[in-house]
Amino acid sequence: MPNMQNRILASSIMAFSAVLFLVEPARSAQPAVGTVQSLVAGDRACYVEILTADGRRTTELASFDICEQKLVGKRVQFTYKSGKVLAASCEGDVDCGKSDTVMLIIEAKVLAERPRRIQDLPDGNYRYWNGRSNQPIVSNDELLEQGGVTFTFRKRGSNITGVFGYIDGEAICVKGEVNGNTVTGTSVQNLSGATVISQGKTFKNFGPSGFMQVRRGRQLSRTIVLYSSTLLNLNDMNWINAGSRVPPRNC
Repeated sequence: MPNMQNRILASSIMAFSAVLFLVEPARSAQPAVGTVQSLVAGDRACYVEILTADGRRTTELASFDICEQKLVGKRVQFTYKSGKVLAASCEGDVDCGKSDTVMLIIEAKVLAERPRRIQDLPDGNYRYWNGRSNQPIVSNDELLEQGGVTFTFRKRGSNITGVFGYIDGEAICVKGEVNGNTVTGTSVQNLSGATVISQGKTFKNFGPSGFMQVRRGRQLSRTIVLYSSTLLNLNDMNWINAGSRVPPRNC
């Protein structure tokens, strides 16, 4: 008899959980970074409308002091913390004595405007990627999951040296000068089985992405191919965290 009662109780809990799941669907995670579209001080909290990098619009609750900051139109990093606000069931009645526990934005840090052109970047080490992320730090796991191409490079004045590569495939070292977002120079591939893509004057794509084109290639050895003319267009790639890999000083 106790076993039968336990089974009935377990079935009831599962059915109740299923109803809760249907009534209250899972909510998307709060964005860590986004562009603030509006700030509205409401009866429960400050309402922050956010546009994320992937085009998603969401409205998050924040502490009232966030509404006093000049954040509209700016790219912002958000910090959240669990807190209490006036319960939605109170319908604006501040004396109703009820509260809801929610995740509140407690800090909003305006991120520095990034130069639109690689040419205008200060000297340093950088990494660009053709994907997009909602996180301020792109992890290796996310790169592997989304795939695409990266360019990890060292910039000194107008001189660029770096590695352009497919996350799940071939890579090549690039050295040249940057003008706007285009690097012009030479490239060297050091890979077992590497073969020349274009020997003559015609540019051909290095891989399927279309970001990089090479020509005037020479087979220096069974593993090394040199292209004396290379174009790398980074207009549609995005600046992300540099990562742990240091770009080469030379090719």
